[in-house]
Amino acid sequence: MKKTTRILAVLLCVLMLVAGCAQVEEPQATGDPSAPEVTPAGEQGGAAGYTPGTYTATTIGMNADVTVEVTVSEDKIESVVVTNHMETPGIGSVAVEKIPAAIVEEQSLAVDSLTGATISSMAVKRAASDALEQAGADLDALNVPIARTPDPDADYEADVVIVGGGGAGLSAAIAALEEGATVVLIEKTSLLGGNSIVAGGFYNAPDPERQAHYQEERSEALDSLIVEALAEEPVSEEHAALQEAVRAEFEEYLASDSTLFDTPNWFALQTWNGGDKVGDLEVVQVLAENALDSFHWLESMGAGFPDDVFFGGGALYPRSHQSVDPNGTGYINALTGALEGNENYTQLMDTEAVSLIVEDGAVVGVNATGRDGNAVTLRANNGVILATGGFAGNVELRQQYCEGEKWPNLGEEVRTTNVAGVTGDGIFMAEAAGANLVNMEHIQLLPYCNPQTGMLNDSTGTANVKEYIFINTEGERFVREDGRRDDMSKAILDQPESKMYMFASLKMPFEEMTTLGGQPLSYMVENGLSEYGYAETIEEAAEILGCDPQTLRDTVATFDEHASEKTADEFGRVNYRGTLGEGPFIFWARRPAAHHTMGGVEVDVQTHALRADGSVVEGLYCAGEITGCTHGTNRVGGNAIAEFVTFGRIAGRNAALDK
Repeated sequence: MKKTTRILAVLLCVLMLVAGCAQVEEPQATGDPSAPEVTPAGEQGGAAGYTPGTYTATTIGMNADVTVEVTVSEDKIESVVVTNHMETPGIGSVAVEKIPAAIVEEQSLAVDSLTGATISSMAVKRAASDALEQAGADLDALNVPIARTPDPDADYEADVVIVGGGGAGLSAAIAALEEGATVVLIEKTSLLGGNSIVAGGFYNAPDPERQAHYQEERSEALDSLIVEALAEEPVSEEHAALQEAVRAEFEEYLASDSTLFDTPNWFALQTWNGGDKVGDLEVVQVLAENALDSFHWLESMGAGFPDDVFFGGGALYPRSHQSVDPNGTGYINALTGALEGNENYTQLMDTEAVSLIVEDGAVVGVNATGRDGNAVTLRANNGVILATGGFAGNVELRQQYCEGEKWPNLGEEVRTTNVAGVTGDGIFMAEAAGANLVNMEHIQLLPYCNPQTGMLNDSTGTANVKEYIFINTEGERFVREDGRRDDMSKAILDQPESKMYMFASLKMPFEEMTTLGGQPLSYMVENGLSEYGYAETIEEAAEILGCDPQTLRDTVATFDEHASEKTADEFGRVNYRGTLGEGPFIFWARRPAAHHTMGGVEVDVQTHALRADGSVVEGLYCAGEITGCTHGTNRVGGNAIAEFVTFGRIAGRNAALDK
């Protein structure tokens, strides 16, 4: 019964996600004199008659159960506390903190949900409502809309105006402030972080100090990747020059006692090749050359990382740095912490950009709308930075631009990792101001996502390719796990049920293992979430998975042969940690979800938005996923965070200095 109830609850959550990822409108005062008068519930006496005590209720949230404890006196809600939850860090977790406080402050259940965290907000309110009903509350009275004065129209002026409160926008804000500029940043939702906060959390950069500890001896299979890239026929003079630079560095490495080769030039060449040479090579080289400095900049603000690197999923090489905090929260917390208290910084939440203000061909500001529909006009003395992200979560746009031979179906049934507020609107604001759009047809499906929700945070806390294999529902491997993300996603979609299981042996105590979002794996297994399974033996794993035990045993044995010798297998895998062995094992279901759009605004290496003729759109800078020049046809895993920090910094500096 418990399992059936949970399945129904999860299905309900999925339906809410599909129908309600956009903001759920909360009833509130309109400011229209003809509208009926609304009064706070407490003033109507709706709170009177509570039976004093503490009451508890549980409901389903975005990821799992949410439990709320409410304490009341005879005439007052004394406290609302979420005692148990597993909501998405930085999104649902913010609702878990703010909604209870709002209920107590307003003495009402009719508090606004957080835009961007609607499902978690509603879960907290639903559980609080259940608890208050136990206390004898008049729920109708507690749900009367709260009267408040609508926000008036407003005008702002600053040296730099930034649209978008994700990683790129926050990085740009800090960089502009470092140059002495005044900054106004607007964010359309109630939450900072954008897609950056739900990222897998790893950052690519060549890092000699950390990479020195990656392996004790050279890997012939890894070195073969460099040899193959250098053997390719160059397609341009710039390509040939980059190959020659890498060749010289590789020869120096071969003559040394180093055990792992990496340089910014090799990073650039591999990134460009990984996107089928479609990206702007000059832009890619700027990313590669500045990635480590940007990484240290994050560290200086408190972002934490282990003292080694790993081979991230889709990263193509062991240069990935995993944040010690869940998902992308470590990055966003570091950036927001650096902005806190700066008198030259103004931040407007629930404020949506509508259009750019263009005068004499130059962008000089932004027209926006506040939460009450009030006009917000922002004038920029030096420049406007658009950091509004891509459109992988916008079904209409991804079908219009990206559906085709490579991805024939990008409809509603394809889930997304994207947060609700990232819908691609900034791209078209830039286009309306004269900017050129490039590579709009290229989208990335991430292989490692929850089959029901599309989310990433419930995958295991290790994104290290060394840790797992992919198997289909029949217990067979079907693709290299250390390859390109687009190749992996296409291969998964060709499997039975278009689904696979990530399958790993335990290298640490099961009780200590967590997901990317920090949820204990033991909880996931015990409650049947995300089709997690734990097995002591191959036979037990096969029984849970419903596949033939001998097939699964043969799959593991064949993999272990190559892992023991560290040789490329029949799929081309070159990266191993060790054998899978005889168990115990952990495994969980995954399906591709729309993750990242590689196309967008054309920019130069200084982040200026460009027109179709290559000239600059004066006053307009773009950074992060809104741009279309970096990744080509396929984004290398771990490059998005390096990109938003590096180019966010460049945009912020240049806009501040009016360069």
